[in-house]
Amino acid sequence: MYVQENLTTTPHEVPGVSWELPEALAGKFWAFGAFAKLVLDEGRTRVVDVVEDGARRAAVEAETAQEAVEKAARRERQAKLAAAEALETNGMKQLARVLFRETAPRMAAEEVIVCRAFAAEWEPGSYAVGDVRNADGVPFRCVQAHDSTGSPDWSPGKAPALWAAYHGRSPETALPWVQPSGAHDMYQVGECMVWTDGRVLRAVQATSYSPGECPGAWEEV
Repeated sequence: MYVQENLTTTPHEVPGVSWELPEALAGKFWAFGAFAKLVLDEGRTRVVDVVEDGARRAAVEAETAQEAVEKAARRERQAKLAAAEALETNGMKQLARVLFRETAPRMAAEEVIVCRAFAAEWEPGSYAVGDVRNADGVPFRCVQAHDSTGSPDWSPGKAPALWAAYHGRSPETALPWVQPSGAHDMYQVGECMVWTDGRVLRAVQATSYSPGECPGAWEEV
């Protein structure tokens, strides 16, 4: 077995020279691994011992520990930055929700549909005319002030006298069909909806009837 010249040797370092490693010292050599240091005889002709390069080990361990500290510090900084960004993002979202709820009663139907993610989900409570709530992915506007705290069945879609679904006027803003109940929530000319078979249909006349009930009131977009 020969030990290559890239190892630090004692008492001298002789580049380009290899020494035979006695089998008796092989165990120590492998035990010390990268920190093995060869001890040569006076003539530097043979290996008489293998010792651990403690100084080098200490230096490497110190460097490794420092890298670990720096890595932990980077992770902490990244976590704080991510938390700050999340807080800012949540703050912006909360502000957007507040602004949406204040302006939704004056917004066009198309705008409400596009921004419906900022609307709160419906739950029993007190509502004023113009309030907007989501139900099953569809935004509804309150058309009659009411308090449904004790009436959980007064939800949009189930209480058409209280709520009216918004209708888009393009395929991009078309929402699933919601059965109208009267003049306040019927489909107007040009308004679109997604029928139960996935087709986008546009009303060619004001109607409260579905395509199945009145095919002539609808055309496919």
